[in-house]
Amino acid sequence: MDPRMSVICAVIALAQTKGRRSFQVTLIMLSMAFLAGCSTNSGLAVATPTKDLFSDVQQIVLLKRGEPQKNRIVISDPERVRQMVDLLALDKSDRLVCDMAWRVTFVKKTGKVDTNVCKRCIEIRNDRGGERFKTPPAFYKLVQQSEK
Repeated sequence: MDPRMSVICAVIALAQTKGRRSFQVTLIMLSMAFLAGCSTNSGLAVATPTKDLFSDVQQIVLLKRGEPQKNRIVISDPERVRQMVDLLALDKSDRLVCDMAWRVTFVKKTGKVDTNVCKRCIEIRNDRGGERFKTPPAFYKLVQQSEK
């Protein structure tokens, strides 16, 4: 059963409760709905960043680790920017340590998204630290080709 439907059924049952036993059954139904939602990609699942984070990207700035700022690579061609952004898929990574060979900044109309990128993961940096996602091989290949 869809977790959202379970929640609706539980709310209806809660509205109809008259005794203690019905209340316990309702709590069990709500717990099951919550657990089912957390284990799927449906409405109750924990949210992760989406491609919306990379919408309206105007420019991509690449800087290889250890290189001075003057060696940064700026990609401004809209077709090339779109191609790179379209390759991003934000699947969680469980890696703890990476070499983070590149610093990649996605410059948007309304700000920027700072990331660190290696062959295996992308770390999206924010105020709280960072979140890691798997690097799509095709995206990393384009990053490496930009160096040439």
